[in-house]
Amino acid sequence: MRRFDAIFRFLRDVVPVPVGVMEVPWVRSLSVMAGFLFLFSCAEIVDIPLGSMDPVLVVDAKLTTDTASHVVKLNRSCDYYDPDVNSTAVSGAEVYVLADDGQRIDYYENVFTPGRYCTSADVYGEIGKNYTLHIEADADGDGVKELYEAESRMPSIPRIDSVRPLYGMGMLPFYTPDPSRLGWNIRIYAQDPPSKENYGFSFALNGRMYFDSITDIFCFPDIFTSGLYLQGLTIYFFADEPSDSTRMPALKKGDSVTMVLYSFTDAYNQYISDVNEAVSTDLPVFSAAPSNVRGNISNGAFGCFAVYAVTRGSCIIPESVETGNIR
Repeated sequence: MRRFDAIFRFLRDVVPVPVGVMEVPWVRSLSVMAGFLFLFSCAEIVDIPLGSMDPVLVVDAKLTTDTASHVVKLNRSCDYYDPDVNSTAVSGAEVYVLADDGQRIDYYENVFTPGRYCTSADVYGEIGKNYTLHIEADADGDGVKELYEAESRMPSIPRIDSVRPLYGMGMLPFYTPDPSRLGWNIRIYAQDPPSKENYGFSFALNGRMYFDSITDIFCFPDIFTSGLYLQGLTIYFFADEPSDSTRMPALKKGDSVTMVLYSFTDAYNQYISDVNEAVSTDLPVFSAAPSNVRGNISNGAFGCFAVYAVTRGSCIIPESVETGNIR
């Protein structure tokens, strides 16, 4: 009986009915029955059929100015409940890059890692060259190879004159000075050319790379620095007591910090932005699902052929502390 009274009070509070009507016995009974139907109907399990689609080629291809073995990864898309989700690698493809001067760069499939195609270790991209990626692959499994292509130009990149550490509070414009939070500012000195550029940063600590994935790279807008000399601009701040949210390591005397500067094309910079928006977890519950990130690969493939320049500058954390903005 107490449960009926609780339902009655709930309906009385939330349902706008004239005063006195809910006191009529038959109205009260119908209200209780309606309350039961309302509460228990919420327990119904709804099966949502997920549609199926033909497999689509997914490309992760990079060519940089570093002298290294460059990699192209080929996979095929699969349905959400596909039991063979771990076997999406696309093998047996022909992969190569042609430069506008006729140079050909071949990628060979790794015998131990299907779907991973690598160049020899002496390959590097050159500033100003146009590169076209060619992929012939059977992504849909019909026994016939399809042609996929993408084109990009290697952008220019400024030289890093030096990288210097300075102890103190985090420095503007990327960090808010806080007297209670001290640490090392890693500052860059370089000339930003007057043309519009798209920069990204990551770093290496004692040879170990940090924040070099597409979702972690710090993209630097040069809208306010175009044509100016970067006179000790703090790119990273390493607090003595790092918070878990920043995932930044603490530095100690003698550590080697290498600043890695990337120069991206407009297309790849936009691709990075689209990927980060697509994987964002702070979307409202009932918001529309983010659209698929297409990239620059032809023939309906997903992914991107990223052509970008890289340069580096290093510093050593000194034994003695050179204070900066400590008050």
